[in-house]
Amino acid sequence: MLATKLSNALVTPSNVANTLDWRKAFGAVLGLDITRERIGIAVVEHPEHICESIPLKSIPLHDTGAKKAGISKNALSELETIIRHHHVCASVVNWPVRDGRMGEDCGKVLHVLDAIIDRSNSIISNKRPFTLWGSSSNGSFASFPLDNWGRSVEFVRAPAYIPGMSFSSKSVLRQEPSYDPSLVAASVLEEWVETHWQIDSNLGIATAPKLTPKNFFFDPSSVDEFNSEMASLQAALL
Repeated sequence: MLATKLSNALVTPSNVANTLDWRKAFGAVLGLDITRERIGIAVVEHPEHICESIPLKSIPLHDTGAKKAGISKNALSELETIIRHHHVCASVVNWPVRDGRMGEDCGKVLHVLDAIIDRSNSIISNKRPFTLWGSSSNGSFASFPLDNWGRSVEFVRAPAYIPGMSFSSKSVLRQEPSYDPSLVAASVLEEWVETHWQIDSNLGIATAPKLTPKNFFFDPSSVDEFNSEMASLQAALL
């Protein structure tokens, strides 16, 4: 399978950390949380300057009344403005796995990122790369015990019943989250920073980037494969 522009721009989380370490005097990393209706945004400078990420105002993914496909021109313009204003050198994108599973939310993220890189070369590119960061709070199959046959018990866990709940996946998954996605983006950035640097807040010193747990990295070839598989479900993502 030929690599896409999206997979060419995808790097490991430690690579993004090294990029920020190289540009720590004048650079920042952008955090993104992509939902069905909005993009949560946060920025963080090198931890030697300030280790707290700053949430910005989230922006609508689509124009009011417009067809909900890809990303609007206004959203692209706002992202480009933020990139220039904060001297962003790379991005950390929330990878919304649920209990270790990649579902519709992950497909939506790749769909929007693909639209961004296809319509703008100043937000994400091989010169301004991005990484996918699966927050530890989302869970992983590695954290669940195995049964006698070496299978994760999570595969056979029945969902908790809620009175009046609907069994239609579309009616559940299409609901827009009630939380502020920019706070999620900020949280993702803080977790990423804490994973890669040892920070001494008293001395204002951050050591060189540490090794990153491999389970946080999504292989570029897998992005292309996942995009190919999700193409048949594109109507469900719009």
